[in-house]
Amino acid sequence: MKADLHLHSAWSDGSLSVSRLIRLAKALGLNAVAVTDHDTMAGQEEAIEEGKKEGLVVIPGVEISAFNPETGRKAHILGYQVRDMEGLTQACLPWLRARHEKNMESLDLIIKAGYPLCREEVTEYAALDGTVYRQHIMHALADRGYSSAIYGPLYTRLFGPGGLALVTARYMNAEEAARLIRDCGGLAVLAHPFQYDTMGFLPRLVELGLSGIEYKHPTQTPERQRTVQEAARRYGLFLSGGSDFHGLYSERPVPPGAMDAELPAEIVF
Repeated sequence: MKADLHLHSAWSDGSLSVSRLIRLAKALGLNAVAVTDHDTMAGQEEAIEEGKKEGLVVIPGVEISAFNPETGRKAHILGYQVRDMEGLTQACLPWLRARHEKNMESLDLIIKAGYPLCREEVTEYAALDGTVYRQHIMHALADRGYSSAIYGPLYTRLFGPGGLALVTARYMNAEEAARLIRDCGGLAVLAHPFQYDTMGFLPRLVELGLSGIEYKHPTQTPERQRTVQEAARRYGLFLSGGSDFHGLYSERPVPPGAMDAELPAEIVF
């Protein structure tokens, strides 16, 4: 089955509603999808219902924004077929609040630098749960004519290395994220392992019950895919794949289904 197991909606940092996202996936010829919003599963029931209407298999999913305690670098963990969706969402709430507070601090720095924004205006762009992401700040700036794209020179000036709006982020420990997904009845998968250089973290995650690794992703070259395949064989992991689609907020133009991924048998319950 043609699948895309890495999609984001307006419940986190995607620009499309869940229903529009599911309809787009259907129009593009997909058979199965997973909406993997950051640190929340609030949109899953809608995704499942919309999937039934469109004749799509919808795998309950999430992407936990975490970090590798060994390196301090980001290490995102995908979760599939999570049974206790409410429990996982509640466990992630403190981290969502921390993300929101961090981005509001960034917004204050941007306002101080002279850009005509205010907190009340930017929150109108926020995710459906009220969390403000960097993309929402950039969207507000673009609508005011200060940028022609979400990612571009202004984003780099604000949020790139040494950017004037950089604020230290706080994320969940990736070990805790993998354990949380497993404890909530789901399958933990290491997301885009080369994007954040997390291949070396794989053995530790396997010890904690990691079930899979993302094989097809826009950041994975054919050589990287071969490395992931070899690691999956070595550790007995299944392979997943997806576009990491965020709609208007995508860093690169990769539509749903573009990675030509398939639905792994291991996550079809």
